[in-house]
Amino acid sequence: MVPPTRATGRRRLPPEQRERQVLDAAVRVFSRVGFHDASMDDVAEQAGLSKPMVYTHGGGSKEELLRRCIRREADRLLTSVSPAAGADRTTEDRLRRGLRAFFATLTTHRDGWSVLYRQARTGTLADEVHDARARIVGRVADLLAAELPGPDPDAARTLAAPLAAGLVGAAEGLADWSAAGGTEDPDALTELLLGLVWTGLDRLRER
Repeated sequence: MVPPTRATGRRRLPPEQRERQVLDAAVRVFSRVGFHDASMDDVAEQAGLSKPMVYTHGGGSKEELLRRCIRREADRLLTSVSPAAGADRTTEDRLRRGLRAFFATLTTHRDGWSVLYRQARTGTLADEVHDARARIVGRVADLLAAELPGPDPDAARTLAAPLAAGLVGAAEGLADWSAAGGTEDPDALTELLLGLVWTGLDRLRER
């Protein structure tokens, strides 16, 4: 069983804050003991709430609770990366800032990374994880397509799609390496990946 946090009391909170409290607890529990071994009692204890409140603010079932955790962690990554790649920067700087935002988010929210990329990749919610990852790859493809040469945006998007999948896959691999005991420094992780991919991307832009 996951060690509980200090009970937060039963003071009245807005529904969105209570839901966040439940999701925070669920992410910690799912990441540490796994979805199948976790119970709603574990989540309630971790949140310092009653089990009925966890059901009320967590979607009514353990599966729905995990689904909400997956969506939130995917949204967190998308939200962090998108503003970092501003239009007023060079292409290399946009890529560097976007990668750093990605690595900073996952190293700060390790439990969320575990839930999104490890705990739910098989089973009934595998499609949910696939969709979340596809949203991230799609966002990266949009950013890359804007930097590729040629007047045809559709052709640029077609070329950007596999590049984005490769870039996200490489970032995920580095994230797993980091979680397994590698560096947790987002700047170091960013420079490792940028050093690997930038030369190839820069050549594509020069065509």
